[in-house]
Amino acid sequence: MTIQQTLDLATEHHMASRLVEAAALYQQILQTDPQHPLALHLLGVIALQQGNAGLAVELISKAVTSKPDFAEAYGNLAAAYQSLGDLDQAIASLHKALSQNPDNADAHYNLGNTLKRLGRTDEAIASLRRVIAINPNHAAAHNNLGNALKELGKFDEAVASFRHALAIRPDYATAHNNLGTALSALGDLDGAEESYHKALALDPGSAELHNNIGNALKDLSKLDAAIESYRQALTINPNFAQAHNNLGNALNASGQLDAAVESYIKALAIDPDLAEAHNNKGNTFKAKGRLIEAVDSYDKAIAINPEYAEAWNNLGAVQQDMGLLEKSVASYRKALTISPGYTEAGKNLLYVLLNVPGLSTKDLFAEHLRFAETHTKGIIPATDLRNDPNPNRRLRIAYLSSDFRGHAVGSLVMPLLSSHDHERFETFCYADVSRPDGMTKQFQSASDHWRSIVGKPDWEIAAMIRADEIDVLVCLAGHFDNNRPLVCAYRAAPVQISYHDGATSGLKEMDYWLTDNILHPEDTNEYFTEALYRLPAFYQWFPIENAPSVSLLPADQAGFITFASFNNPAKINDHVIRLWAKVLKSVPGSRLLLKYKNIYAQSALKDRLAEGFADQEIEQNRIVFIASQDTLEEHLSLYAEVDIGLDPFPFNGATTTYQTLWMGVPVIALAGETFISRAAGSILHHAGLKDMMTETPEAYIACAKELATDLERLRKLRRSLRDQIAASPLCDGLANTQNVETAYRDMWQKWCDTKHPENDPTA
Repeated sequence: MTIQQTLDLATEHHMASRLVEAAALYQQILQTDPQHPLALHLLGVIALQQGNAGLAVELISKAVTSKPDFAEAYGNLAAAYQSLGDLDQAIASLHKALSQNPDNADAHYNLGNTLKRLGRTDEAIASLRRVIAINPNHAAAHNNLGNALKELGKFDEAVASFRHALAIRPDYATAHNNLGTALSALGDLDGAEESYHKALALDPGSAELHNNIGNALKDLSKLDAAIESYRQALTINPNFAQAHNNLGNALNASGQLDAAVESYIKALAIDPDLAEAHNNKGNTFKAKGRLIEAVDSYDKAIAINPEYAEAWNNLGAVQQDMGLLEKSVASYRKALTISPGYTEAGKNLLYVLLNVPGLSTKDLFAEHLRFAETHTKGIIPATDLRNDPNPNRRLRIAYLSSDFRGHAVGSLVMPLLSSHDHERFETFCYADVSRPDGMTKQFQSASDHWRSIVGKPDWEIAAMIRADEIDVLVCLAGHFDNNRPLVCAYRAAPVQISYHDGATSGLKEMDYWLTDNILHPEDTNEYFTEALYRLPAFYQWFPIENAPSVSLLPADQAGFITFASFNNPAKINDHVIRLWAKVLKSVPGSRLLLKYKNIYAQSALKDRLAEGFADQEIEQNRIVFIASQDTLEEHLSLYAEVDIGLDPFPFNGATTTYQTLWMGVPVIALAGETFISRAAGSILHHAGLKDMMTETPEAYIACAKELATDLERLRKLRRSLRDQIAASPLCDGLANTQNVETAYRDMWQKWCDTKHPENDPTA
């Protein structure tokens, strides 16, 4: 046979996948003509098909040396280099192929995919766009272009690309899946779920798709359905580490903490270097109060990935809970160095700084301005609000919060929500509550309209608020928990108010900050971007139902005074320890009782505090730790052992202070220069205990000593405080609501005057 006849027979065998026979014939040709480019090329293709990429590179390289304009061979040479992981050589080969045929769509496609693998995303996008220009119906190119755009955060454009791919190939399961991930990133969780289900209908055996559907369902707070989807994924692929991890997240969110830990352990057994699972296991340990184990998990995540911003943020939160404030600040700052736009870490940094003693009001203000500047870049506030500027009409009031549940802020806001005059005010709750509880149902009943905003981005929430034509938007506890102060940066409503945040919002678009004359006296040294609006009294609670009866004074039975603080240990800094040690020294034989949930079960935390008091020459047996997870009634019953409450600083107690007073126990507070350091003072003032709000450490010690040596006064307070608190402004829900409604009406009037300046007497 001639060489051509042999080649024809070889290619016939090759096309029929008879690779051994084809290879033998190609080799026969090369024995006659060692430089035959087509035989070298096709023998190299067989080597590539058989998984021998090194031999493929050797053979195809000879082919293109023999025939430098062999465009198809350059394409396969690139594939061989890709198999070897030598992407730079693959790109060079593809460029040579394109130099021979600039309109080779397959070469442009492979080049785009290879560039994307190298992280050269902009170049990859250009190559994939070139494919589409040559062949507009190249579905895979549209799909991969969408993936590249998604990597750059251009989710709207990515969605368009995936939709183009699906218009060409409606049965393209991968594109449906990718569309789901892009829609999820845009906050369109319903659309994402729909896309994943379409993909799953085309590929029902895909563990990845079941996992992705689980992610969408979890983000929609459909936790039971999410758990079932993850379990379906694991039925298909029991070794799917990420699905075990995601199942753990869903179990954690549903409160099944022990089961969540088991899922993370399974994920890590499969993939010990899955940093995300270490991080998430840390989150669950934190939720269980096992802080040392949480720190260990975060440390492992960071050891695997030192640039893991979320793990640094979570480590900072545990360090804060343990009162390790300097370490906590450093961890949050590390998270922000890695990811400057990380909103949660930015909010957490502001939160922990409120606990740091000695931080000036100027420095604290600068930090809040920095947060606002960082996170409002690119936001253009709305200017086309069309609310009717009638000062006397029924106003639409919205409350924006993640705390419409059994939470300290929830307990402060419920008296207001439940007492509104609904003839004059129409109320809306925008709730970021992923795990509603009994208190959530009370909020739903108390409001005229309920809007769930779980999983929605800030801009979409602002659009919802504008669509509801809200007149006054009240942002509750902005920088705490999962609250959303940045919604206000979009100018969601004509009047925007900060209420129960710990400091200024720092936002230009936040108009007012509700406060009172104690929290912010006329000569306040605190800085803020809002206008202050002082209420007659700021704090408000319901009387505590089912609270235990007030006990007799424990000192009469014990023969010594018991001081106590049931505040978060993050508030017990070195300055607090030194002052409380002086209090204990001033009252011989006294002891200090410390409790916060079950957190003092951590030996490291107890040791830190015990050592701090030991450094101040306070014997270990005078510091008593209690660790227990209990009901509110069980918790309050512990005040039967307490004679006097000691309030921390600079972050005062609020709900804890109120509960202490309700149980007949007086509280001593040290007032500072900021809202957060004057909270307990405001409560004491309105409770009729002005003398217990002290201005200096010396006065704090003197007040404690005076109370401790006046048992008759302590007995009298024990008997009378509950009735005194119940009759005070702290429990006058109707009067407080009327005062807040007056504030809303005044603010609204000022806004109306800007629309009708002829009505403004100050104009």
